[in-house]
Amino acid sequence: MILKKLEDEIVVSAVEIKSFEVTIDSNNNKAIITVTLDNANNGEAVYNQEPHDNHIYQIVDNNNNLIRLVHQ
Repeated sequence: MILKKLEDEIVVSAVEIKSFEVTIDSNNNKAIITVTLDNANNGEAVYNQEPHDNHIYQIVDNNNNLIRLVHQ
C-alpha cells in the first residue's frame, strides 16, 4: 500500500506502508493516521489531518486503487 499526501490535487509525498489505522481526536477536531512503514525496521509514522488543511491523504493499493481517503 502507499500513503499519498496531496495538495491542490498534486501528490507532494508518498510512502510505502504495511498497515494503517485512522482515529479521530474529537477533542482537537482532527484525524490521526498511524502507519507502519514497509521497510526493514517496520517503523511507525503519524500524520495529522486537521480541518481547513490544504492537503488530503489517500491510501492506495499497488494498482493505485483507492483504499481510504482521509479528509476533513
